[in-house]
Amino acid sequence: MREFLVAGWLALAPLAAWAMPEAPPAPARTPPEPLARDLSLPPALSDELIRKAVRETIVEDPHPADTANRAAGAFGTTAPSMHVTMTAAFEQAKVPDCLHGDALKLQPAQIGPIAVVGPYSLPWVIAAVIRGKCN
Repeated sequence: MREFLVAGWLALAPLAAWAMPEAPPAPARTPPEPLARDLSLPPALSDELIRKAVRETIVEDPHPADTANRAAGAFGTTAPSMHVTMTAAFEQAKVPDCLHGDALKLQPAQIGPIAVVGPYSLPWVIAAVIRGKCN
């Protein structure tokens, strides 16, 4: 029985395709006519045009960039020096003073995702003193 159903479906597929209307033939593509070049458009880039632009730029500023600033990024910033990096690391690692604004830096005053601020954070400051998270 199953073979008859499969054979029936296979026989119907060509009939269904035969019953569908044909698509109209695609028009033949003709090459576009060469138009006069519109002078308002920029010229097409070619190797010779790029070489010419590079030569003109070198003629305008023949001095190369300073080799000391070659590590500079796109906006002219260089990588931080070792002194700046170490100073930032020490500032981040030192234990804060309990009476200043960064007292809860190592133990944030939060209840889940909600931050506790102002005088309501006093229990967290007391806990930070007991735990040694601030001086």
